[in-house]
Amino acid sequence: MKFYKSSLISLVAVATLVVSTAGFAKKPEDQTTIVDVAAAVNAETGEFSTLLFAAGLYPDIVAYLDGRGQRTLFAPTDQAFANLNGILPLFCYADVVELATMQPDYIADVLTYHVAKGRKDAAEVLPKEQIRMLSGDFVTRTPGSLVITDALGRDANLEAVNIFGDNGVIHVISEVILPYPPQTNCIL
Repeated sequence: MKFYKSSLISLVAVATLVVSTAGFAKKPEDQTTIVDVAAAVNAETGEFSTLLFAAGLYPDIVAYLDGRGQRTLFAPTDQAFANLNGILPLFCYADVVELATMQPDYIADVLTYHVAKGRKDAAEVLPKEQIRMLSGDFVTRTPGSLVITDALGRDANLEAVNIFGDNGVIHVISEVILPYPPQTNCIL
């Protein structure tokens, strides 16, 4: 168990370095992207370690978040990923690490389900009933509430809104939102 924790911490540190430096050659040097902002918030609070680690496994997603144009990131906290571990046994996965190992395409879909095209600040997000995500799927909302609902009917609270970068905005959410259920790993 001790080896597992230290290995995971090492992987998170490497992924944070990868995420914080990925795509710099393609963006204007004077721009602070939402990747930069997420890395800075994580350095201060530690709240996005798992998100940065997961994103670091998909350089194309990081490059998109770090690039030109406007986008909105619904960023789950580390606690949100821990909460996800609570439902994964229903699909016969021990945790997010096992799910990512066995279904890397699913994790990519989950990550793109946390991104919307365009800069959607709280004033635009809160009155909407649906938000189209980069994955092409929708999250739903009850206008005026601080809750978004994923395709499985699971709710995520908007814990903090309007954390701006030059290329978009971050809204912090309490749960990892899912576009569809993961393929079951259960042996029948």
